[in-house]
Amino acid sequence: MKLKMVFLLRGIAAAMLFAASPAHAGVRVEPMSYDLSPSGTGARQDLRVENTSAQPTPVDVFVERREILPDGSEKRTPADDDFLIFPPQGIVPGNGFQTFRVQYVGAPITRTVLYSVTIAQQPVDMSGSGDSGVQVLFNLGTLAAVSPPNSEPNVVVETVAPSAEAAKLTVTVSNEGSRYTRLRTGRWTFTAANGASEILEGEALQKAIAQPLIEPGTRRVIELPVSASFVREGATAKYELPSTGQ
Repeated sequence: MKLKMVFLLRGIAAAMLFAASPAHAGVRVEPMSYDLSPSGTGARQDLRVENTSAQPTPVDVFVERREILPDGSEKRTPADDDFLIFPPQGIVPGNGFQTFRVQYVGAPITRTVLYSVTIAQQPVDMSGSGDSGVQVLFNLGTLAAVSPPNSEPNVVVETVAPSAEAAKLTVTVSNEGSRYTRLRTGRWTFTAANGASEILEGEALQKAIAQPLIEPGTRRVIELPVSASFVREGATAKYELPSTGQ
């Protein structure tokens, strides 16, 4: 008896950090992150799915609502009705590519709504090939952020306290604006009760926050590093958005 096995490995979480490579198992998707408008020409985006292997790759496209919880974990719910996908499935030729158009057709919105538009590899029928082995399939998730015109984020620091871990602060922030943002693209300034201050930005900030997204109308609790000599009790924090708000 020949053994054929299919493994489905979800690559969504890694892909949505955007720092990870968009290439998995011979498939690339571009872009991995994009902003959409609720209507008009800005409501649609073309996704280029490239197959770097010699074998044709069948894929499906599906959509989920993506909610970022306070601890950085995610809640996902099916949301295919909010998008028009053309085509909804296809076979990407070996060493070739196919373009899929995604368009928001959901209800009018007053603030950013985040979605995961996922390219899902499908198993290939190998029953007549005489081959025995393993098929490894990946779901490659892209971030679609649908935002109303002229929306802006407004990140407010609510509380700052010493973390249970040394040389870290536990910071609670909320986004009181109407647009999402990423908490690791701006600059954090920490001020101790004795007046000493420290700045966290750039590569150090990138490494400090695993899940940077914060939606409007939501709260995040994050841990940020300070120096070992920084007096954490009674410290305050200030977050400054980059000029684009993203």
